[in-house]
Amino acid sequence: MKKFFILLLVLLSSSLILYTQKKSNSIGVALYRYDDNYMKYLKQYIEKNITSSLLMVDSYNSQSTQNAQIEMLLKKNVNLLAVNLVDKSQAQKVIDKVSIKNTPIIFFNREPNPEVMNTYDKVWYIGGTSKEAGMAQGRVIAESWKNRLNWDKNQDGKIQAVIIKGDLNDSDTINRTEYMKKYISSNNIKMDILAEVSAMGKKDNAAKVMENLIAKYGEKIEYIICNNDYMALGALETLRKLGLNKNSRMLNYIPIIGIDGIPECLEEIKNYGIFATVLQNPAIQAEVLSSISSNIINGKSPLDGTHFNFYNNKYVVIPYIPVTLSNIDRAIKIYE
Repeated sequence: MKKFFILLLVLLSSSLILYTQKKSNSIGVALYRYDDNYMKYLKQYIEKNITSSLLMVDSYNSQSTQNAQIEMLLKKNVNLLAVNLVDKSQAQKVIDKVSIKNTPIIFFNREPNPEVMNTYDKVWYIGGTSKEAGMAQGRVIAESWKNRLNWDKNQDGKIQAVIIKGDLNDSDTINRTEYMKKYISSNNIKMDILAEVSAMGKKDNAAKVMENLIAKYGEKIEYIICNNDYMALGALETLRKLGLNKNSRMLNYIPIIGIDGIPECLEEIKNYGIFATVLQNPAIQAEVLSSISSNIINGKSPLDGTHFNFYNNKYVVIPYIPVTLSNIDRAIKIYE
């Protein structure tokens, strides 16, 4: 009889452990790196919004590290994974790992290839798209050009621009550039592109690229268009060394337009160095991630009780907000 009760207690304990593992409502979150200034704030908003048991890891900008972390989180039987990919090209491998356990996964902030998203029925994306980023950047350029006739230095009615791009093989680089151009063209604005040069998305590379562009084109440059804010900051660094962009009313001011709305870029907009960027609100991203994650792990429809909409059944697109000096204070408050 004593052995029977011991066995019964063991079985009940085992069942309780399994029940707890399955019903813990835990969410595993992998961020590509904690020390990115934008990610720092996104992390804080996620921690504030998600009330379920949260297991968050820093992938240290290493996809191999993130892959190991995903395996670890799956072994812990999380109910859902939310992944901010280090390398977007590895999305399929991540899905292959997750789908074996039939675990739902939400990619956020870094958009995987749409074809990859269609390989699993329990995968979603939350964040901006490279197409939307490019169009928002084009809108800022078009509106500023129409409102500032003095920026047409040679009075030829066309924008003379240089474009500083990211990795030339990356879909973000391709789409951000393509849709920026399309938006400008659709507004009947002609643009002469003096040069399109890759700086691989990095600030230091962009500073060196800008030195070469200034040496070659000098005062012909009317706009500096960058695929992200880090490169915009690099371009500004070079201009500042030359005594340029101390004030937007200077005769030799060259408007720099970025994408992402990172805090450092917002400060330079306030200081007149960079003219504009387009911001993806981390607070909204975290709110959407929290709501949809909660619905999924509680067996509800992902959008149940929300005011969000799906694009192509899998995407909740967070709009990019154009940021200039006119609304800079509102943008900066997002990071407070």
